Amino acid sequence: MNKGIIAMVCAFLTGASPMGVILLQGWMDQRKLESGVIDTSVLLNHSLFTHASTWVDLIIPQLNVSDDARKFLTIKFTAFQDALESLVENSDFETMSDAQLNQVVTRNLNETVSSYIADARREGIPEDFILMFNKWHEQVVNILTQSIEDNVYSVIHKNQHSKMYAILTAYDSALGATLEDVEKTLETHIGN
Repeated sequence: MNKGIIAMVCAFLTGASPMGVILLQGWMDQRKLESGVIDTSVLLNHSLFTHASTWVDLIIPQLNVSDDARKFLTIKFTAFQDALESLVENSDFETMSDAQLNQVVTRNLNETVSSYIADARREGIPEDFILMFNKWHEQVVNILTQSIEDNVYSVIHKNQHSKMYAILTAYDSALGATLEDVEKTLETHIGN
């Protein structure tokens, strides 16, 4: 039975407050983690999504960078957060072969990169900034692409959800490296 339905039934039967329902759902998620189950709800609660939100809502607005860099970072982090959440919500990873999983995740990466670059251009981010960032960030993207493939074809993961969890962890690291690449871009841009 769906945990949301269970929580609503418990709330209805006991008259529990919305906070009680949230606590019950949190307890049920904790039980699931302790049992070693990785499913869509666990993937959607991956720290990547919390980190991306924190970057967009708290960190990026306070950075000592140009308005263009701040706007670019917001566009990039939001694009990846939205694309990965959508991927997790709309994909049945367990029915996919390794080749299908690799194709779906790699396509999502490529489409997200194309999308955030197009969005940055539409928002008026200078082309030379975008090109310089792409130059610095290319190594991170290559490492992420290799990490996706390594995790997909890894024999140590028990299932596709476990592989996807590891892939989201790799994305988390890659998004963290974005800030350093923006800093290098700004330094190079100022040096010209």
